[in-house]
Amino acid sequence: MEKTYGEFCNVFGINPRNQIIEFLLETRELDYSIGDIAKETDLNRATTYNTISELTNQGYLIKTRVISGTQLYKLDINKKEVKILIKVFNLVLDNITKEHKLKITA
Repeated sequence: MEKTYGEFCNVFGINPRNQIIEFLLETRELDYSIGDIAKETDLNRATTYNTISELTNQGYLIKTRVISGTQLYKLDINKKEVKILIKVFNLVLDNITKEHKLKITA
């Protein structure tokens, strides 16, 4: 079965960084463990761990809380670059919605 990617990855490139960012943009109010992010993005844990570490060091992600010894992460929605990513993500979704509506009415 061929793997499908979200429109964000289709527009900006299919790579682990964008897959993780897209997943967290979709669920931006929630926090996740590295294992959960790996499972949801279909990435291996080592790749996910390295990418999460990179995104955290760059300030895109913040550590939120620890549950049973497991660190959880989410987007830092106060960072200027993350705010821009959220706007872009929402524009991509708006375009998909408009295209879908055109197909329905055609």
